[in-house]
Parts: sequence; C-alpha cells; structure tokens
Amino acid sequence: MDQVIETTAATDLIISLPAVPNVKTFTDEAEFNKLYDAILQKVNEHKHDVSTKKGRDEIKSLAHKIAKTKAALDRQGFALTEEWRLNKKKVDATRNKIDERLVALQTKFRKPLTDWENAEEARVKKHQAALDALLGMISTPSGHTSAELREAALTVELTIVDASWEEFEDRAALAKEDASAALARLIVAAEKSEADARELEELRAAKAKLEQEKAELAAAEEAKRIEAQRVENERIAEEKRQADIAQAAKDAAGKATRDAAQAVADAERRAEEAKAQAERDIADAKAETERQAAAEKKRIADEQEAEAAAQRRRDANKEHKKAINNSIVAELVKCSKITEEQAQAIVIHLVCGLVPNVTLQY
Repeated sequence: MDQVIETTAATDLIISLPAVPNVKTFTDEAEFNKLYDAILQKVNEHKHDVSTKKGRDEIKSLAHKIAKTKAALDRQGFALTEEWRLNKKKVDATRNKIDERLVALQTKFRKPLTDWENAEEARVKKHQAALDALLGMISTPSGHTSAELREAALTVELTIVDASWEEFEDRAALAKEDASAALARLIVAAEKSEADARELEELRAAKAKLEQEKAELAAAEEAKRIEAQRVENERIAEEKRQADIAQAAKDAAGKATRDAAQAVADAERRAEEAKAQAERDIADAKAETERQAAAEKKRIADEQEAEAAAQRRRDANKEHKKAINNSIVAELVKCSKITEEQAQAIVIHLVCGLVPNVTLQY
C-alpha cells in the first residue's frame, strides 16, 4: 500500500509533523505523551493579551493551529488504519485521545478570547437596546393623551447620555434630541386636541341646558295661558247661565224651573268641554316639548356618529401610512444593504420632515 503523505503546510500546525505517519505515536503511550508535551510547550510559550486586536488575533491564530494539528494527526492515524489493521484499535483510541485532549486544550487556550467576545457582545447588545428605546420614542404614534406623552418625554429627558455609552454616545445623543423634539410636537398637538374637545363639550352642554330651559319656560307659559282661558271660559259660561236664567224668568214664570235647569245643564256641559279642551292643549304642549327633546337627542347622536366615522377614517389613514412606511423600510434594506434599524431611522426622519426637499406622498 502506498504511504500517505501529509500535505498540510508546516506553518499551519502548532509543531512540525513527519510526512509519513509515525506508528509509535499512535501505539506507544510514551511516544504520544512526548508529542503532546511538545504541543503543550508551544502553547504555554504564548502569553494571553485580549486588550489589543493584535493579541486577540494571535490567540485566534494559535487556537486555529491547534485545531489544524489535531486534524493532521487524526488524518495520519486514520491512514495507519488502512495499512495496519492489527493495531487499528490502539490507533483509534489514540485518535480519540488526541481529539479529546486537543479540543480541551483549544477550548482552554481560547477561553480568555471567548470570554472577551461574549462580554463584548453583551456590552453592544445593552447599548443597542437602550438606543432602540430612544429611537422608538421618535415614532410614538398619535392618539396618546398629553399626560402619557409628558411622562414619555420625562423618561427621555432623564436618560443620561455620556461617555458610558462608549461608541454609541453620538447616536444616543442624536436619538435623544430627535425623541425629545418628536414628543414635544405630539404634546402640543395632544393638548390642543384635548382643549378643543373640552370647549366643544362645554358648548354643547350650555346649548342643551339653554334649550331645555326655553322648552320648560314655554311649556309653563302655555299651561298658564290654558288655565287662564279655562277660568275665563267658566266665568263667561257662568255669566251666560245667569243671563239665561234671568231671561227665562222674564219669558215665563211657569217655565222658569225647567229652563233654569236646562241652562245649568248647558253651562256645566260647556264647562266640561272647556276643561277637556284645556287638557288637550296641555297634552299637545307636552308632546311638542318631548318632540323637541327627541330631536335634540337625535342631533347629538348624529354628531357623535360623525365624530366616530371621522376617527375610523383617521385610524385607517394611520394604518395606511404605517404600511407604506414599512414597505419603504423593506425596500431600503433590500436596495442599500443597510440594517432594518438604519432604514427605520431614515423613514422616521422623512416622516418628521427632517430631510430637506423630500416629502412622503401617501
């Protein structure tokens, strides 16, 4: 069987390996320990320094060489199994030992760099999360109360941007400034909207109270007029009854009693008719008052429905704008290879009118 030649460049390995696999390395414990000790000696000669890029790169390079050496030894051991089946079990055991020890050595050797990389990732994530919170304030949607917006503005104001933000300091300062400006504009708009709503409600209440008072006064005056008319009708009826009695007495003494009784009956009937008419007039006045109240209630309900319809249109317009903004973000990411957060920041500047000579058309 042809010998397998190791083709890995010597500079890629932690130590030089023979071109032809050394059988004793994989069958003799002492020979293998000598090889491992040589590798360990090379590793221990290096001093870790993660404070500089050069130091971190050196750690990464040496760890890579350990991995390449492990792979080269594994290939040599595997080659021996092709021509030396009797010692295959020993070779495989040594290969496993090589893998176990060198992986552990690689992991141990690289740990300072790995720890530094994990800490660096956590630090960047922390700053990015804080920055995202500020950027989120810039795109605060309308519909919040002025109190809610002032609370958000206070949160932004209390956010301290200093050297502790490290390389994020400039972006955080700009985001805080933009967030404060955006919230200030929303607060002004919310306060005006709330003031307009209070004024409209006060005007409606005053108008309803005035119209109610007018209706009650008109009903009372109408009732008084009807009562006065009833009293006058009774007086006239009584006067006529007395006149009829007197006339009947003059016309015929014999018919006086019958005529007087008839006159009394007629007067009482007319009095009852006048009373019934007065009651009908009062009922008509009450019905008119109720009709006017119902009409006012319908008018208020129509205004409320119109306001609700306007709110629905505003909500739909907001969703329409949101969909367009999201599509712009997606297209910016696609065409310019920037991150989604960067694309969102661009769209926020466009929406807020911070980009000169550019206007979004919805």
